[in-house]
Amino acid sequence: MMCAKLLRHEPENEQTWFYRKSEKVFNDVIAFYGRTLQVVLRFRTITLLVTIGTLVGTILLYIYVPRGFFPVQDTGVLLGVSEAPQNVSFTAMTARQRALADAILQDPAVDSLSSFIGIDRHKHHAQQRPHPDQFKTSRRT
Repeated sequence: MMCAKLLRHEPENEQTWFYRKSEKVFNDVIAFYGRTLQVVLRFRTITLLVTIGTLVGTILLYIYVPRGFFPVQDTGVLLGVSEAPQNVSFTAMTARQRALADAILQDPAVDSLSSFIGIDRHKHHAQQRPHPDQFKTSRRT
């Protein structure tokens, strides 16, 4: 009942240009699907071989691609943000950032770090990205 109410047939002279264009696109998609379906059904053996080849290729990739390709949790990268009041000068922020970087580099598990100083909406901020050494272990927990 609801479909009959909503999907009434409208004469072509009452249809909008958008309706006619979208109906043409829809009919073209259906026609393309029909043509490709006929090709697939005409060459069933080839279609089956392509499907089996895809399945075998997927299984082989699952077996031979290294498991550590995508990290699950630990990427070995940390991010720290330091903030200062809005009235701090760039020179003072640089000194604070260097002191923080020196303190982070004291940890034997940190191999190196990247540092950035910038301005946020309301505060000066700096970012630290320590790069832990994979072969060292930290004394801290």
